[in-house]
Amino acid sequence: VPETEMETNIEIMRTKRDYVIEQLAIMPNVNLVVPPNGAFYVLPDVSAYYDGDDTQLCIDLLKKKQLALVPGESFGAPGTVRISYATSMEELKIAMGKLKEFLEECRGE
Repeated sequence: VPETEMETNIEIMRTKRDYVIEQLAIMPNVNLVVPPNGAFYVLPDVSAYYDGDDTQLCIDLLKKKQLALVPGESFGAPGTVRISYATSMEELKIAMGKLKEFLEECRGE
């Protein structure tokens, strides 16, 4: 792979990472304790929801918003969810919008 192509791909991933981090920052009670550094996923703390039951949160998120995230419990990080940003920016915008809507609905219950 030519170096310029690699640099372009790194910048694209950085842009997507920054977008996800910015969106998480505006979601109430969501904290990104450890920002990604070289990976293509984040594990934000969502323990303020569902009494920290990240598995149930992911199940309900899938049922209500058709958005699949992986419980952090699966990675030894209970109370978090794993969000991959190795997808298109269009898909990320849809996904982050669905997550924001879902969490806002949770706060209203």
